[in-house]
Amino acid sequence: MSGGARRCAQRQKGATVRIRNAVLAGTNLAALTLLTGCTVPPAGSTGISVTEDGRPLGVIVVCHDHIDGATLYTHTDDGKEKTLARWSHADPVKGFTTWPLETGGQGWKVDRAMPTTLDRRRTYTLYGWTSDNSSSANHVSFTLAQLAGLKPGQVRYDAGDEADGADRNRYRTASFDDFRTEACEDE
Repeated sequence: MSGGARRCAQRQKGATVRIRNAVLAGTNLAALTLLTGCTVPPAGSTGISVTEDGRPLGVIVVCHDHIDGATLYTHTDDGKEKTLARWSHADPVKGFTTWPLETGGQGWKVDRAMPTTLDRRRTYTLYGWTSDNSSSANHVSFTLAQLAGLKPGQVRYDAGDEADGADRNRYRTASFDDFRTEACEDE
C-alpha cells in the first residue's frame, strides 16, 4: 500500500470513530433527557374520599409550595389518557383542602364538570397541579368499588413504597388526620 493510500485509510478510520462517538454521545444525551425531563416535582399528595351521602370528595395536602387545580382522568380502551373533569382554585392552595368533585366549592371552581356516571370497569386518577407546571400533588387511582368502600372521614392515597397498611399498589386508606401527617413525612 502506498503512503497516500495508507494516509487515506487512516483518515477514513478516524472519521468513522469520530462519527460513532458522536452518535453514541447523542444517543446518551437523548436518553438522559427522556429520563430526567418528564416529571414535575411533587409538592404534596392527592387523595379521594366520600361525603356523608357517598359522593366523591377530592382531598389534597400540600406539603410545600402550592397547587392551583386538579384533574380527573381515565385511560380509554386504546390506552390513551382522557380528561374527564377539571377544577381550579381561586387562590393558590397551601396546606389541607377538600372539595366535592361534582359541585366544587370551598374555593374550588368546576372548569370541566364530571360525567354524571362513572364506569365501574374503569380506573380513575385524580391529581393536583400548578398552572406553571412547577409542582404537582401525587396522584391517587381508584375504582368505583374502592370509592364505595370508603367511609366519610377516610381517604385513599398513594402511601409510597413499603408503607405500613398499604396495598400491593402502594395505596392506603387512613383518616384525614393521618393523611395530613403521613403524606408529608417524606417531603
